[in-house]
Amino acid sequence: MSDYILSCSSSADLSDEWFNKRGIVYVCFHFNLGGIDYPDDMGKTVSSDELFRRMNDGEDTKTSQITVSEYTEHFEKYLKEGKDVIHVCLSTGITGTYNSACVARDTLAEEYPDRKIYVIDSLSASSGFGLLVELMADKRDEGMNIDELYNWTEKNKKKLIHWFFSSDLTFFIRGGRISKTSGTIGNILNICPLMNVDSTGHLIVREKVRTKKKVIK
Repeated sequence: MSDYILSCSSSADLSDEWFNKRGIVYVCFHFNLGGIDYPDDMGKTVSSDELFRRMNDGEDTKTSQITVSEYTEHFEKYLKEGKDVIHVCLSTGITGTYNSACVARDTLAEEYPDRKIYVIDSLSASSGFGLLVELMADKRDEGMNIDELYNWTEKNKKKLIHWFFSSDLTFFIRGGRISKTSGTIGNILNICPLMNVDSTGHLIVREKVRTKKKVIK
């Protein structure tokens, strides 16, 4: 059993069972569905099937990031137990939640001067973010202390490769990422944008490929 806590956010997109099995704690983002706010708690409050069904039915959906007070409460729970914390955030190229975590860290550092709180910008998203956290859990289980794990992660996080595509542009249109006209034409032509997360943690469209079969190839 390590003397520190490995933590991340729910945006690592892995299951609650997986986090528990690997001994990783997480703090929840939030989403608003049909005018009601919910925690992104791995489908415990709103199942994935229900979420996708309601989104496809046209209900408005928005996400909101983790607040400073939520980070403070999350970190302090473990500091009170005498544990240090290493927390990994969703990429700063996507959200500002890293800054909120840093504010919470700096505030708690004054109250718990003998404890360590490391906050890492993963420069990663979704399953790529989850893979980074899993690798960190492996290194922890191999015996790395918190300082070694922090240094290893900062040195190696840019080696993670994220490539993915979308075969449906509907939610790019709703989110304002592409115009309604371009998105409609793209859907008719079966355009599948091939994307990746670059070394600065931003989502970049690399190529627009026609048909799912070709984009997979």
